[in-house]
Amino acid sequence: MLEREPGPSTLALARSGEFTLVAWLSSTRTVSAPLAIVDLASAGIPVVALHYEATPEFIADCLLAGAEACLAADADARVIMAQVRAVLRRRGAYDGESRAVTGLLQVGDLTVDVDRCEVQRAGDCVGLTATEFKIVEFMARNNSRVLRPHDIMNAVSDGYDYLPREAQDVFKVYVRRIRRKLEPDPEEPRYLVTVRGFGYRLEGGRQLRLAPAAAHTA
Repeated sequence: MLEREPGPSTLALARSGEFTLVAWLSSTRTVSAPLAIVDLASAGIPVVALHYEATPEFIADCLLAGAEACLAADADARVIMAQVRAVLRRRGAYDGESRAVTGLLQVGDLTVDVDRCEVQRAGDCVGLTATEFKIVEFMARNNSRVLRPHDIMNAVSDGYDYLPREAQDVFKVYVRRIRRKLEPDPEEPRYLVTVRGFGYRLEGGRQLRLAPAAAHTA
């Protein structure tokens, strides 16, 4: 968990894709909070709005802006955590307790069964090698985060430390192999997504890319 004062730099950090969920502390004295929530929600970032003594109108504004939930900042911590977990479940992620009990990792319509070493896409089994499975499992445990090839390869390799350039070259080979098995169209990946200049991220496959013309007319 990372805490920052609200502001433009914090908003940019929240939009970076490094975080599974953003809790935005709001004030009823300004309209900046609903505007920030609109910005984050439009980028697909789940937001829980926190507030101190907000009016019903302000709570409604936050929810209409795209917040998944709106809670009092001084509410019982158990209530806040339960709401955060509910938001993550709706977004296709199990909380830590569920993972420990079920041995399953859920990312959108991808299911990673840690106990059986199997990956399913929308209920269909995807045949992966041992290393390919480890890569998908590691990325599922860090779903929606941008991961560097160096970190991924060293996390799934036993007894060998990859150098950054070496890891990048090796991981590109695995990316091609995994996409051939996992993606409906390997040329337009919806699951193992490249974040140019940074690394790779595992997505749930639900959001389809819009063609440029459609994006302008939507």
